[in-house]
Amino acid sequence: MSDDMALVREFADGRSEPAFETLVSRYINLVHSAALRQVGDAHLAQEITQVVFIILARKARSLGPHTILSAWLYRATRYVAADSLKIQRRRQHYEQEAYMRSLVNEPPADTWAQLAPLLDEAMGALGRRTGAHWCCDFSRTKPPGR
Repeated sequence: MSDDMALVREFADGRSEPAFETLVSRYINLVHSAALRQVGDAHLAQEITQVVFIILARKARSLGPHTILSAWLYRATRYVAADSLKIQRRRQHYEQEAYMRSLVNEPPADTWAQLAPLLDEAMGALGRRTGAHWCCDFSRTKPPGR
């Protein structure tokens, strides 16, 4: 059993914080740099690094004595990074869809507020017959308040 796996076993058997801290300090740069290469975002890479070490803490008891910890951590980092990117893409897609729906359903209040004074001015400039005729046509085709 390697020194790494002895520390994993010590943590798994007795929840030894010093053993886990030693593992984290030994491998945090490996995990973080692998995550950063995968996702290209420093903040997301930090989150992935935390998740990988949480997974290590949860699965410590199930790791075999001949596990090569650096390889296990690297593989776990790749899986977590892939999942994180998939979740991020899905979230961006749904946010984009929601934004597009909000544009379609958004009432044109600002536009109407800008046009209303101009419309009233233009209506005032129309002759009596033309303005009356236009008002009759408009009132038949538009609901009240529009």
